[in-house]
Amino acid sequence: MKILIKISIIILTLVSCGKETEEKTQLVESNFKLKQDFTDFKRKMTKLDTIKVWFNHSVCTYQAYEQLEITKNSNLIRIKSEFMESTFNDNPKWKVIYNREIPITDTIWKFEKFVDQNKQWQNYDINSNGTLYVVNKKDTIRYSVSGLVDLNKFISEYHTVMRKLYPENRENVYGINEPKKIK
Repeated sequence: MKILIKISIIILTLVSCGKETEEKTQLVESNFKLKQDFTDFKRKMTKLDTIKVWFNHSVCTYQAYEQLEITKNSNLIRIKSEFMESTFNDNPKWKVIYNREIPITDTIWKFEKFVDQNKQWQNYDINSNGTLYVVNKKDTIRYSVSGLVDLNKFISEYHTVMRKLYPENRENVYGINEPKKIK
């Protein structure tokens, strides 16, 4: 009889713990809204959020694309960049260019400021080709730049912002590095 009572207590304890864990799991959710919170994404996103960025580096006959995946873990923002250059390649493939971690308090990489300063290029037509897409779940912010002068300026500004995150700029993903001057 004593064994039966002990087994009953153990079963009740396990069932109670299981319900508590299930309730806690259900309580964790993200309130991050891309269109409202993007200019403060480093602080407002949670570990449940993933921001995907797609950038078209193509100009004239040059064809190249970049994908960023931005996630958060505690006090760090993780950025993974994949790049595909297809101009002279019959079988282009995505390759990882870098993985970076920056603190949420970072003030060097100002990607959100770049996006905010280029609101004039925001495009709400889901059928148009864009230069920049920022996606989180079902929210998407699209940017389409028209005209060669404006496109080159937009790409140049993007490269400047991204070099802050990836100063090595291997393979000249963010434009050609200027040669060092000899003194």
